[in-house]
Amino acid sequence: MANLILPFVVPSKDCRIPFTEEMETSTIFCMAESDRKKGEGILLKKPQEEILFIVESFYPIWIISWKGRTLLFDGLGVTQGKLTYDVLPDIKKFITDVEESAEKLETYSAALSDNVNYFKSFSRSEEKTLPGLIGSSDFIEDFSSYLSMTEKVEQSKIETTFLTPVVDESSIAISLKELTELRTALENDWKNLRQSMKMLKTTTRKHVNAINKSIRENQTDFNKKIEAKKSSALIKVRKIQRTYDERITKASKKFERQLQRLHKERTKLEKAAQRAESQIDRCRTEIELARQSKNQPIQQRWKQEMENWKLEIKGLQKNIEEIDKRIEKTESEKQIEISNLRSEFDSQAESAMKNVRELEASRDANLQLNRQKIESLEELTSSIITQLDDLNKKKRTSRNELNKIGMSNKKKATLVYVPFYLAYFQADSERRYIVYSPSIAGALGILAKLKGVLGISKIKSLFQQRSKAIAKILNQVVDVLESDPVFKRDFHDAATKANILQNKKTREMMKTGLEELKREEWISENEFQTLSQSLTTNQE
Repeated sequence: MANLILPFVVPSKDCRIPFTEEMETSTIFCMAESDRKKGEGILLKKPQEEILFIVESFYPIWIISWKGRTLLFDGLGVTQGKLTYDVLPDIKKFITDVEESAEKLETYSAALSDNVNYFKSFSRSEEKTLPGLIGSSDFIEDFSSYLSMTEKVEQSKIETTFLTPVVDESSIAISLKELTELRTALENDWKNLRQSMKMLKTTTRKHVNAINKSIRENQTDFNKKIEAKKSSALIKVRKIQRTYDERITKASKKFERQLQRLHKERTKLEKAAQRAESQIDRCRTEIELARQSKNQPIQQRWKQEMENWKLEIKGLQKNIEEIDKRIEKTESEKQIEISNLRSEFDSQAESAMKNVRELEASRDANLQLNRQKIESLEELTSSIITQLDDLNKKKRTSRNELNKIGMSNKKKATLVYVPFYLAYFQADSERRYIVYSPSIAGALGILAKLKGVLGISKIKSLFQQRSKAIAKILNQVVDVLESDPVFKRDFHDAATKANILQNKKTREMMKTGLEELKREEWISENEFQTLSQSLTTNQE
């Protein structure tokens, strides 16, 4: 299995000069010096920090092929891959229960009713932890583009500052087995859910078709019986109708005769009243003539005559009102009697149609009952299928997410070492670490130049962090150093030997690098003198 190593720093497109190893080492030294606490404070002055060591180390990341994907594993095992997925109720039990009840409509309906909330009320998820598996999409994306810059490194050239993987190939094999089992379980759940939905649709459709067939057969049978009964019943109804038609006609004629007599009598009274009105008009004329001739006796006689006719009219109007009341009463009696006769006819006609109506009611009741059965079946089936479909979507999403885990390009199993620098500071009893993660070397831009004009150090503008996600993983080294005494002891032993501040070769490289940084105007002359003095001090 090949081991690969990544470069710590890569020049940006804007960087016009080659970025040397000497510049890299000296820049890290400059950044560490910048981060070193210089004993600030006026009243309560804090002690000045010293740099115990700066060491270049290498963080192991496994690249492992799985199911056409490439997975990344944290070699130190600090990262814990967590996969959350929904746990289903026992689908096989549900399928068996429904299949065993599917033959008969009654047992099938009961099984659906019993299981209508079988999936709805069940909600449980589980979490699978895979040591070292890196699931961060940001890290995967950044690391994928970073991988194109790898170089092979022989096992014999791996130095002590190369962090030894805690997560080895055997533990990764166990994780891959668990991933495969999970993937298989998700596939099986997805298939079982689809099978359950298909089974429900097929079985319900079978019973609905059977009910619809039964409806058609029952309707045909009932309609034949109804037609047979209706034929004889209608003969009885027509006979009853003739009888009542005669009775209604007879009653109508009787009342018509009474009404005719009353209307005739009323007409006579109206004509008598008209004649009386004529006589009153005559009396008024005679009275006026007698008044003109000043014949008082004649005038008095005609006035008396007029009063007599007025009394006559009053009596006639009273008689007309009485006749009107008798007419109204007679018409009401006619209407009531005919209505009663019609009600009797309807009652007897319905009695004659009783058997027909019972058959029609049975037919309609049978139709309604079967339609309710269909509606109930379809509602229960739809409710369960909706629940199954929701679970199916979740399973499909989980399966797709699992299939997309890691990188899309398939690679051979490889151990990739990611470089970083670690500075260790001390001030009395206080100690701390700072991790410097892989960077991109920029050009001296306007902003950096402006800092120089303002007297602010420009050196920190030289390195641009390559990836926050990668830096986050690398910073886990500090957590391990602070929590694992054995790891800390071994690392400090190796770091002391590889300390770039004490190594003759790296010190010469830093001196050269400081010259180059000054020449490229990343540090000022004053900064160069200060840093050179600090480098000399650290040697002592």
